[in-house]
Amino acid sequence: MRGILCISHGKFAEAFTGSLKMIAGPVTNLHYCCLEPTDGPAEFGAKLSALEPELEQYDNVVVFADLFGGSPCNTTFQHFFKNPKMDFVAGMNFPMVLTAILNEEMDIDALIAQGQEAIVDVKKFNQSMSFDDED
Repeated sequence: MRGILCISHGKFAEAFTGSLKMIAGPVTNLHYCCLEPTDGPAEFGAKLSALEPELEQYDNVVVFADLFGGSPCNTTFQHFFKNPKMDFVAGMNFPMVLTAILNEEMDIDALIAQGQEAIVDVKKFNQSMSFDDED
């Protein structure tokens, strides 16, 4: 089974995982870790260490970070980069992580593509679907 860890600045990852569970239902392999404003790398690292025993039960863990190059992403990568079971994706979005939950066989490249494809200019899309009623 694949584990999923969402990490973020502030409470974003906590709220994000709650929203994912609204759609996907009770998901036991979905975890989060939040960098609070008062946390430094050591405090965030301690939170990651506390999660390690739970994450070790999975065959693979995908870490989804809110922002590439941010402290949560950097600290988590440094903490786990030697673990061959860990994969890292920055720039998480809802469709990408939901797909990871619902389709455990999908590889990282396909998940990233799913996240990119889900970014849509809604106004432009709607305009392209509209028909000219004057004809």
